[in-house]
Amino acid sequence: MAVYHQMGHNSLNLLRESNLALYKGAILSPVNEDEEHLQAAIQNRSTEDFEMIFDPQLYYPSVERGNLPEWGYFPSDVDTADQTSIRWWRRIIIELANTVRRLRPQSSCSPAIVPGVYSDAYYSLNQQMAAFFQERLSAHGIAAIQTLIVSLPALTERTRSAEIASIASSGSVNRVFLVLISDVPPRPELQNTEGIQGAIRLIRFLTEAGMQVIVGYTSSDLILWKFAGAQDCASGKFFNLRRFTPSRFTVPPEGGGQLPYWFEESMMAYLRESDLARVRRANLLSDSSLTNPFAVQILEQLDNSPRTPWLGLSWRQYLYWFSDFEHRFSQGRIDANTLLSNAEDVWRQLDEQSILMEERQNDGTWLRQWRRAVLEAFKS
Repeated sequence: MAVYHQMGHNSLNLLRESNLALYKGAILSPVNEDEEHLQAAIQNRSTEDFEMIFDPQLYYPSVERGNLPEWGYFPSDVDTADQTSIRWWRRIIIELANTVRRLRPQSSCSPAIVPGVYSDAYYSLNQQMAAFFQERLSAHGIAAIQTLIVSLPALTERTRSAEIASIASSGSVNRVFLVLISDVPPRPELQNTEGIQGAIRLIRFLTEAGMQVIVGYTSSDLILWKFAGAQDCASGKFFNLRRFTPSRFTVPPEGGGQLPYWFEESMMAYLRESDLARVRRANLLSDSSLTNPFAVQILEQLDNSPRTPWLGLSWRQYLYWFSDFEHRFSQGRIDANTLLSNAEDVWRQLDEQSILMEERQNDGTWLRQWRRAVLEAFKS
């Protein structure tokens, strides 16, 4: 049980950060790198203790994003092809497997597209693609991981989680890279209680079926997915790496928010610099923040050199928290409901002191929805 880097634009340098040693591996992006650079990164960092996972990122094959068209497996006939045809996907998978064999990561995600309709037929095709991909890689010592793309709104239907899990777990590929899609922009927190409950049930059903689940593109919501039983979670430095969003494929890859944010565990919230000052004056920063090495650097810098930019430190402060939180959760030192309840108390204290956050929507209201999801996900 651990965390993975969700790699994006100019992220490879994070793999060398000594204070991020709790990361188990990285999920590599062909959108942001060419084959030569990714191959070098894999050779330089891949070890028995650090897993490199290649994600082909054919989520939107009709959109030629970043470096994707330069990769040999990128389909040239996508505009005329029948994307529901296993024969068409087999040709792509053969080329993809050849690429992966040249790269030599330990593992690779299967290709998967974002569909127009999340039907049983779509998930059945997805499972067949993963099985064929596994066949092409098994003789070369590279593990296949089934990419499973799921719409959160679709999971509000009570039985849908079990139906999807049943199809996804029917083959021989026993690892899943779960990508949850919602209509929420990258920065705000999820608040659709029924959709969150459906995702929690889906993860629990998959793990009970013997699947090892990596939840990709996660943020502070990793508390929900770890509660559900996810083995691993992945996150990145940009907000569009902390939530799967079409904007990752429709805006420049370095996009995703360029303001520095401090992640505060006591509130389970992101704070702008002015809000950090307010919470700090109220003595409401958590112990996890005060012992975070990058957080210590930020506070020292704000005290001694307040005009110095701290965007890079803010990414690292968050990524350190993400791995440290998952580590403590996996050790049984964190109870999801208790932590969320305590965070609600901190927001109440702020309200009683008339301390308001700079961002109007940053008010902690999502915590009640998360608590409801945790407490009610498995109630009949």
